[in-house]
Amino acid sequence: MGKKWATYTDIFEHAFDEKGRITVPSEWRQEGYDSRLFVFPSKFNHLKVYPESWMEEIRQKIETVKLQDPIRMQLELLAQLSQTVCWDQQGRISIKERLRKHAQVGKEAVLVGRLDHFEIWDQKKWKETALKVTSFEEAIESMGL
Repeated sequence: MGKKWATYTDIFEHAFDEKGRITVPSEWRQEGYDSRLFVFPSKFNHLKVYPESWMEEIRQKIETVKLQDPIRMQLELLAQLSQTVCWDQQGRISIKERLRKHAQVGKEAVLVGRLDHFEIWDQKKWKETALKVTSFEEAIESMGL
């Protein structure tokens, strides 16, 4: 039996405070969800946030790849771009300014569930670029299922 993963679903609108903290929705902080998260910049100007259990699987796969393998070297470079965060007692995570700037995230943000991870978008940018799916059937059909 494979590892059980927490599933991130739904969309939440939250705001960063003056210290660069944003609240992780309580639904994503329940039992079964990792409190230690990894924040990565995305090339599409938002942030990708993965749970520690996902990162552990990636780390185990990296261990099987030779040190000089270009894929391993790329994954190692990715580590320097990421940030490890844990939510505080109020459920907030603190995102470094360099990552918020990269993602062009202002004070108002949208947290978007993506099944095995979630994304943090600037609220205005999210409304401009979000893919519009209106129903379960539409999403399933677009995947060819």
